[in-house]
Amino acid sequence: MKALLMLSYASLQSIDDVLPFYNHLFHGNIPSVDTLKAAKKRFQSIGVADPLGSVTARQALAMERRLNPFGGERIKVYQATKHTSPFVHETVQQMVEDGVTELYAFPTSPLYSRTGTAAYHQSVRKALEASGANIPVVEINHWHSYPGIAEAISLRLRTALQWLSIESRSEATVLFTAHSQPGVSEVNNEFIQAFTELAEAVATRADCGKWLLAYRSAGPAPQKWLRPDVLAMIEKVAEDGGKAVVVCDLLSLTENVEAIFDCRIHCRMKAEECGLEFVSTEFLNDSADYIDTLVELIHERMEQSKERKN
Repeated sequence: MKALLMLSYASLQSIDDVLPFYNHLFHGNIPSVDTLKAAKKRFQSIGVADPLGSVTARQALAMERRLNPFGGERIKVYQATKHTSPFVHETVQQMVEDGVTELYAFPTSPLYSRTGTAAYHQSVRKALEASGANIPVVEINHWHSYPGIAEAISLRLRTALQWLSIESRSEATVLFTAHSQPGVSEVNNEFIQAFTELAEAVATRADCGKWLLAYRSAGPAPQKWLRPDVLAMIEKVAEDGGKAVVVCDLLSLTENVEAIFDCRIHCRMKAEECGLEFVSTEFLNDSADYIDTLVELIHERMEQSKERKN
């Protein structure tokens, strides 16, 4: 049986999962009372269950339904996350018990990174080795370049640009953003290249005249992180005489609490402070065009793998 393993950051099922989530995030250290209280407040403030968990589950279900009509052999879709259950080793063990004979590992963030994509794949390899199972793995990487991805994002960007007032639209700057990565530029070349390529593809399809790259969610000093920061770039847009800013995240295509706060709440507050009109693009989530694109992409990679074997 073929299996697709969707790898994501976390999947909280209850507000009670915040403590074990942060405990794992902090490498086994129990977070302070204030940290935990603030974390719970942030999750509760969006008014819905953790979207990263709920939306990713729907994505998996939708993709399994769409993948199976392509061939007679069943393709089962599994989920594993970095900081919550089901962890990679748990899901790998389940796949072994289910009799999986061929595995496709699919990190759900389109931009390849050392701390994200590479770390996910390493976890899968280690879990398979520990299980003693001899299951061949095809790692699905660099899918930011698949045309349907840029097309889906550009549709949301065109919608966001159209939402701006006529007075501000021609003076709007699009800020393509992504979660910052630790380290200097030289050690993140692959991530920066993918980020730039996807931004260029989206901007071209959306007929976007003025756009810049920025990063969000950088950690505290003294650790170096990729810059410039998106909030600083909003200030620069205002200083340069811009009238509006559109924030479009290219890493978190699935809605999550951190991205909601970074891209919508904090950026909106900064834009208002700077006197700029503001709008952000919608997340792709489990929309039909996004799921269809992912299924086409994965089916294509499966066919390419089959051809290499033959």
